[in-house]
Amino acid sequence: MVPKGLIVAVLLPLECLGLLFFARGFFPYKPVFHGYAPVDPDAPPAVSEKVIFMLVDALRSDFVFSNESSMTFTQSLISSGNAIPFTARAAPPTVTLPRIKGVTTGSVSNFLDAVLNIAESDSSSSLVGQDSWLLEFKRRPVPGKLVMFGDDTWLKLFPGVFDRYDGTSSFFVSDFTEVDNNVTRHLEAELKTSDWDVMILHYLGVDHIGHKGGPHSPFMPDKQKEMDRIVEMLYGYAEKQATEGESTLLVLCGDHGMNEIGNHGGSSAGEVAAALLFASPLFSMHGAGLPAALKRTDNYEYYNVIEQVDIVPSISGLVGNPFPMNSIGIFIPELLRFWSRSDQIKLLRQNAEQMYRILKEAFSTIGTPVTDVQALLAGDDIDKIRGLWDQIEKPHFVESDSPVETLYAFLRLGQNLLSRTSSNYDISSMFVGLGLVSWLSLLAFRRALLSTPEDIVTKVAFAVGIIAHAITMFGSSLVEEEHYFWYWFASAWIMAQTIMSSRRRSRTTAVILISLLAVLSILRHYHHTGQKYAGSYDIAQFLSTDVAAGLLWFFIVLEHLLIFKNLHYYVFADVSPLIAFVCSFTPVISLFSFKMSMALESGEVVPPALVAITPTSTGAGQLLNRAKTCFLSIIVCMIFHTLSTMWNTKKDPFKFIRGTFHIVVLLLVVQTRSINIPIFVLYEIVHSLSRRFAAQHQATTPLAIVLSTLIWQRVSFFAAGNSNSLATVDLSNAYNGVSGYSVIPVGILTFISNFSGPIFFTLSGIVQLSIWKNASSSTRSLEDIFTVDFLSLIHACHAVSLMAVMGACMALRAHLFIWTVFSPKLLYAVGWFLLQQGAVDTIFGLLIVVVSDLL
Repeated sequence: MVPKGLIVAVLLPLECLGLLFFARGFFPYKPVFHGYAPVDPDAPPAVSEKVIFMLVDALRSDFVFSNESSMTFTQSLISSGNAIPFTARAAPPTVTLPRIKGVTTGSVSNFLDAVLNIAESDSSSSLVGQDSWLLEFKRRPVPGKLVMFGDDTWLKLFPGVFDRYDGTSSFFVSDFTEVDNNVTRHLEAELKTSDWDVMILHYLGVDHIGHKGGPHSPFMPDKQKEMDRIVEMLYGYAEKQATEGESTLLVLCGDHGMNEIGNHGGSSAGEVAAALLFASPLFSMHGAGLPAALKRTDNYEYYNVIEQVDIVPSISGLVGNPFPMNSIGIFIPELLRFWSRSDQIKLLRQNAEQMYRILKEAFSTIGTPVTDVQALLAGDDIDKIRGLWDQIEKPHFVESDSPVETLYAFLRLGQNLLSRTSSNYDISSMFVGLGLVSWLSLLAFRRALLSTPEDIVTKVAFAVGIIAHAITMFGSSLVEEEHYFWYWFASAWIMAQTIMSSRRRSRTTAVILISLLAVLSILRHYHHTGQKYAGSYDIAQFLSTDVAAGLLWFFIVLEHLLIFKNLHYYVFADVSPLIAFVCSFTPVISLFSFKMSMALESGEVVPPALVAITPTSTGAGQLLNRAKTCFLSIIVCMIFHTLSTMWNTKKDPFKFIRGTFHIVVLLLVVQTRSINIPIFVLYEIVHSLSRRFAAQHQATTPLAIVLSTLIWQRVSFFAAGNSNSLATVDLSNAYNGVSGYSVIPVGILTFISNFSGPIFFTLSGIVQLSIWKNASSSTRSLEDIFTVDFLSLIHACHAVSLMAVMGACMALRAHLFIWTVFSPKLLYAVGWFLLQQGAVDTIFGLLIVVVSDLL
């Protein structure tokens, strides 16, 4: 028989096993053709001999094409007819690794690539053995020479392919300048040597500026001008080569765009709209120019809109290579102008034959009666494909009325079908995983209600809230707007507590709860997240304006003063006042100096008076040292606090818990963007009010404290601007104190940055439980309250939520938004379950409680 306090330790590993089974079935690697496309000896002649592929990370379409763009030379190429522009629609997830796969192989990437995107040491995403337009250059009778400079993701995807290269980590988002200079410094020598066939350049600065300051950052115009100068240099090389009889194709593109806060990963209009431009001095001879500097549009669609995978067959056709075997791209119609009509038909037929091979693999029923499940889901599109292919196969198809139109109809329908059927689910693994997690989750839910002490009101509120939340996971709009559920639940729970306190005629308690409602109202308007109102004016946007900079930094200073006060009172209270002042002031001034230096480096407005009195320094090296100083001071504070608690003769059983809480707050602020630091003032107010409420032990119970903790965890997560979209993952503090990429420290720092609110309220809840225990006459130990009440409710909530999300993914796997809404939510649910609940609530929380008891 497992002790009821340790049931979570038994359930967690088993639930993880079920999750692994489900993930194995839900995120399978997409089957691909291995080997290379057959060479067609009758293929149309090449238009270009060399390719310069300049990929600018997060180059949204308006950064190049709108009248707000600073890329004037690039726009002049469009107006002169030397460049052909497009908006390339990127398929979600809009992160770098799957998008590079898309623009090189032409295939639809697996959603799991979004996770592998941050694991730079991972080799499972390598494209070794998969055909791509890069490898087709290597297959030539005289193998082509390829060089690459920029994001080292290319080296992971194409090991051993590049003859010369210099890779740069893509996650050091604080660096806007050096990361691009490391690419540009190779250009002069490479353009002079000119012994290569393909040059890949992957610039990261635009993406990094977006992550730090958004698309309207003051650094963005200068970065666009820098990219424009690179385009001018590369086009100048192409012009020089043209005079010597050698044609060079310049391709400028983005892997994805960004949203209005500078992030990406989701499917909003700004995230999927990437700029694309084909340029060559030969183009002007085959068509007139187009208007440039177009008026900015809300949907970011400029010129003709194509699918991003269409880049692959288009480059292959222009350089005379076979189309990669796994490509579902379509040769771009505007680029057909360089061939005669007969060659155009040859090229498109080659494209169609290559796509037909994939269709036959994906739909075994093509050419036979429809019995395949995927074919049935596709409806009559299979019949249309059959009919179009029969026309293409006719002996005199070339002489028909509209062969080009027929070929494009086949290609577009085939692409649409293959895009919709990119997942090969393992249903049995999904059933096993979902069944195991469901059984364990319901067991945890039952035990949370039956094994915890009597508190009917809290248990009913918990059960109703968790069941209602689980139901909302089956609606795409409800998942996108989940924050509204938690804001509503928080309001309802506070109102319920207010009504109960009024029955006890406790005015103080009522005032506390009404004050909590007021703070909740401010938090819910601090960031407008989700989809419906994302980007609309909110408190954070107001504080980001120049006119409100003073107010923003007032709250930042206030939060640092609160940290100083709490360190002085709860950590260094046992030493002399002077030593306590110095020991409390040192980590706080280190933190403030670091945050101000980060703000100045990011181009944020900082009041001159603060700059004058605070030691600051910018540059990657200086910021690295300041971050290390902050982390070192936190470690010193923790060591001192542990030793002082151990040696203190005035035994306070909960001193260690309270001091640790305030030291951790110091860490959380280190990992928080300056615009979100004022939220911690509101968190501190909530903690202070909740602490007073807990001290009135007759007005509350441990279960009520735990339910409040659970609700505030979720509220704080969304109030900080997070959502269920990968686009809101904040990477701006992922490299604090880290000089190079390492998946473990960067992963931990990223988690802390995005879950700072939930971590805060986990420790706040433990502090409140210790205060309630101190004030009450309960004979239960804090460890018993924590393991039975706290862990049981927290674990049941996360387990049921995970079960619901898995069930939604299972039931709605054919849903239109399975990869844009439900799959990202599954990743977040896993994060909540394993990292927040498993690592923070269970392991870290239990460690603090146990150590406190030992000391």
